[in-house]
Amino acid sequence: MRRVACLGAAGLWLLLAGCGDGHDDTIFGDADDVRAYRAALNPLIDEASAIESEVAEVVDPDGVSIDSRLNAVFVELRPRLIAVQVGLAQIRPPRKLQGLHDEIEQMVQLRLDGFQIVIDGYAAGDTSVYPTAIERRREADELIAAINVQLCEIDIELDDRDDCRLLAYAAVDVVPLGA
Repeated sequence: MRRVACLGAAGLWLLLAGCGDGHDDTIFGDADDVRAYRAALNPLIDEASAIESEVAEVVDPDGVSIDSRLNAVFVELRPRLIAVQVGLAQIRPPRKLQGLHDEIEQMVQLRLDGFQIVIDGYAAGDTSVYPTAIERRREADELIAAINVQLCEIDIELDDRDDCRLLAYAAVDVVPLGA
């Protein structure tokens, strides 16, 4: 009987020791890993949003911009957006956040595609490609809505609502207008 009691006590101790392993789990994985991912992601989110704000500065309230101005801004901002893309590729998200990470990378790629379509179209004098660029921006904006919901869910799970970083939407649809 004493042997059974000792085994039972040892089993209970192992069970309790396993519960107190020091890991603070969230629905997204280990809280420290999720927090580190969010900390690495925040500067890239800030930069992507700043880039979008700079694009919005050359667009009138109706969403129209002279293609030469828009082209100049896209040429200037494209390297910064590529740097965001490179930064994203260097981050290893927690397993449960891989889908979110993939969506953010896809959004950045759509923005880059839109930039390049306008740059190439302007260089060739081909305004017929501009609707494709507009569509890429719309596709990116559709992703941003879902991305922002997920980013907020992470912040809520980490109880970090005061430092929530979200991606900026396009202020309006940017329609290049031939000069």
